[in-house]
Amino acid sequence: MSGYSAMLKSGKEIYIPKWPINTSVQNLTHVSNAFGTEAVINIATLNIPAVIVAIMSSTDPRLSTKILMDFVCEARIDSSKILPTNIDSLFGDSLVEVAEIFAHVLHYQYSDFFESGLVKEVSPSS
Repeated sequence: MSGYSAMLKSGKEIYIPKWPINTSVQNLTHVSNAFGTEAVINIATLNIPAVIVAIMSSTDPRLSTKILMDFVCEARIDSSKILPTNIDSLFGDSLVEVAEIFAHVLHYQYSDFFESGLVKEVSPSS
């Protein structure tokens, strides 16, 4: 399986493994339902302000938090998986870093799908 590496603005290096197709499709449906299709497409371009707006606009904070945490916990830092039990110690009070990782996960898992142009053609705001 392939993966994706990136450097966060803080200088931390992350690694994200590729999801199997069935997981990718299920997660795309869940994240789109929680944050909105247009927001997900924007976030996948590594648009951190779009993550912040999506979080603030969520009508179901528990669902949005669960999905955001599930996505972030797919990433690894220094070869260690991010876990719900260590996320606070890894990032302290840096919600921006968590948002940045979320954006990287969406970018890696879906940007080629979104960049195909098909999504923009049928998106609700087009």
